[in-house]
Amino acid sequence: MTINIKYRSLKALLLAAETGSFTHAADRLGVTQPSFTSLIQDLEAILDVRLFERTTRSIGLTAAGAEFLARIQRPVADLEEAYRSMLDLAAVKRGAIVLGALPSTALTFIPATLGALQHKHPGLQIRVVEAHNDELLTMLRTNQIEFALATLLGAAPDLDFKPLVADSFFAVYRSKHPVAVMESLHWDELVPFDLILLSQGSSARAQFDRAVANSAAPAGLRYDVTHMTTAVQLVRQGLGVALLPRLALPALHLEGLLYRPIDDDTAQRTIGILQRRDRHPSPAAQAFWKELEKVARYTEKTLPPLGRP
Repeated sequence: MTINIKYRSLKALLLAAETGSFTHAADRLGVTQPSFTSLIQDLEAILDVRLFERTTRSIGLTAAGAEFLARIQRPVADLEEAYRSMLDLAAVKRGAIVLGALPSTALTFIPATLGALQHKHPGLQIRVVEAHNDELLTMLRTNQIEFALATLLGAAPDLDFKPLVADSFFAVYRSKHPVAVMESLHWDELVPFDLILLSQGSSARAQFDRAVANSAAPAGLRYDVTHMTTAVQLVRQGLGVALLPRLALPALHLEGLLYRPIDDDTAQRTIGILQRRDRHPSPAAQAFWKELEKVARYTEKTLPPLGRP
């Protein structure tokens, strides 16, 4: 059975019962009295019962009208609440986001973006999951996060990628390290040195391992670390050269240390927004992206040049 009852007819019934007057109810609904009367008559025709007893001076619910009213009050209220809730979501008055972020983006992009969102959309709830690139792709594909601030190192037909900023990897070292006087600096030239590397699963490690896979040079010591701040402290202790993303350098407080880019195309990457191709971003996510793009444009101006200074 197909039910062909419209919301406005139900609302008309509720307002008429509340006000005791078609005239007052029509004003509340924002229609003329003849139009309001037509709404009630259409509802009575669909239900095949009389809902109101009408005289020239008053109206009153019939027994069928009173029973129908009692049954529709809660469903109509729930429908209106659901409608208002969707309007709030669309207007970003509320909502929730779970996003993933590379550590370098968490250091640079996330704080300023969250600050702007808190000011403009205080009702949003945002959870940031910080992880390496491989982990972020897995979480994205398994719906643990809505989108990720990450890089795409290979083909991924199931994902959409929106570029934000060009990035590259830099060597960070003490002033007396041999790297400081080298004319150029390539991945394979770093192999003999003691290196401080971000752990497996990071895009930095993946790009380094891929670049030096066929190197015949004897390798120096390798320190695997999870956090970039740990890498910087190891450099300060003279334990080697750290390979870190350009994007994070301003936030790592490298006073007293030197840094320079790796002069290989394979040391380049693009940071952007990754999302599943079969998912549509929520209004809250779109609001986040809008602020994120502003922060990314500003941040890029503060980064060291991609080429050697």
